[in-house]
Amino acid sequence: MGRPLSRRTIVITLLLAALNFSAAAHAGVIHLPIDTQTSQISATVQLPLARMRDQPTTTGTFEIITGEVDGDPDNLAATGHVSIVIDATTYNSGNDMRDRHVIHSALQTFNFTAISFESTRIEDIKVEAPGALGTATVVGNLTLHGVTREMSLPVNLSMSPDGIFEARGEITFDYTDFAITPPSLFFVPAGKNVDVEFDIRAERPSTPTPTQSP
Repeated sequence: MGRPLSRRTIVITLLLAALNFSAAAHAGVIHLPIDTQTSQISATVQLPLARMRDQPTTTGTFEIITGEVDGDPDNLAATGHVSIVIDATTYNSGNDMRDRHVIHSALQTFNFTAISFESTRIEDIKVEAPGALGTATVVGNLTLHGVTREMSLPVNLSMSPDGIFEARGEITFDYTDFAITPPSLFFVPAGKNVDVEFDIRAERPSTPTPTQSP
């Protein structure tokens, strides 16, 4: 029979076991920077005098400054987190006069240059293919025009075998809740609701090839 373990040896053994368990529990967590070039965000609103127009709505796009998706694809409820920052000054509907009015008068970007979303939890996760495909509701804080409100975003999620993450969804809300005054034409305001569609893509950073010293 072997010698009994000392108290010091037992403590060290338990500490190493705890560290190994912690590392295993977080082994599946990934950190993916959002691809600002391929991700897309658009906002559609009803134009003033919409009933008199052939095209009653207009759609503008925004550019993303930065963002990140974190989490374990097999345990999104406990580990999932999304952050994104949008450049409010990049609104582009294809009409210069309208864009200037939205950027300067409605969004007042001279005071509020950025729009941000920071998730607080992920709910209603339904997995169709473990670690690859599913749906969820991302709950978080949207800061727009200097006002922060909690929003729930239904999303379709996918993760390719080579580490490309994609989240697609759509949400409609009343933008006057963020203290934004609807643009108007001949004193007739645009619609108060905005329909936001998003296609967010993030990719695992490629490992740089080590350089050989001469």
